[in-house]
Amino acid sequence: MMNHMERKALDMLLAGEDPLLEVLRAQLASVAVIERNFSGVGFFTGLSVPGGVPRAENCPRKVIGDVYAEITGLEHSAGFLLYVLNGALDCLECFIVDNEWPNGATLIRAYYVQPQVPGSSQVVEAKKRDLEWALRV
Repeated sequence: MMNHMERKALDMLLAGEDPLLEVLRAQLASVAVIERNFSGVGFFTGLSVPGGVPRAENCPRKVIGDVYAEITGLEHSAGFLLYVLNGALDCLECFIVDNEWPNGATLIRAYYVQPQVPGSSQVVEAKKRDLEWALRV
């Protein structure tokens, strides 16, 4: 079962008007959490979509990663990456730059990010989601 932080991140990562996101949102209703691995600097939540649930076409691999969050016990924000494999939800990653994942961490606030300047790897909080940037590559 998904926890509050995972669900909030997935809801935000899958929000928006786009055919790919529509299919992935439909998968979310029946997705199962198959594993959780804490790496010390974040976590990975393995997801499994049942066989009969439609997959996104022409989507062998996609990573969506424009959601960050403030989390209790962290000095810096955490980032979330959603991995889609063969048209299906596959894994949610949470990564941090702090030294270690805090015990009892809870979500304070989640938000979208975008490049500080076009083409930059530096991201800043976005007032509005840039869906084109979020779905790039």
